Amino acid sequence: MSYIVIFDVIVAILGAYLIYSALQMKKTGEINTVMVSGEEIRRCTDKAGFIGRIYRPTLLFGGISLAFGVLACVNDAVFHLGRAFEVGGMLVFLAAWFWFSRELRIRKAEFF
Repeated sequence: MSYIVIFDVIVAILGAYLIYSALQMKKTGEINTVMVSGEEIRRCTDKAGFIGRIYRPTLLFGGISLAFGVLACVNDAVFHLGRAFEVGGMLVFLAAWFWFSRELRIRKAEFF
């Protein structure tokens, strides 16, 4: 097994966990400590507002991460989808990561 497959599995698990975290935050009304530290959570002025604003970006980034991780595992382990997938998939994943990081930073500034 190649080391890149391990990375792909980690990305897929990250995506699944982000989707789970978003759904749990929406259900319980509590902010997940993976996205925001416990100290920052205590300073939050509006938990429901933060969750409402970060819910969709978290679901979207989680879905992209999960899809990229699964497709990359298939690409590396089962059959080769081609160089275009490798480069294009990585660019989409990195763009989504930068976008989500920006959204998280903006929402933190807004609510903390």
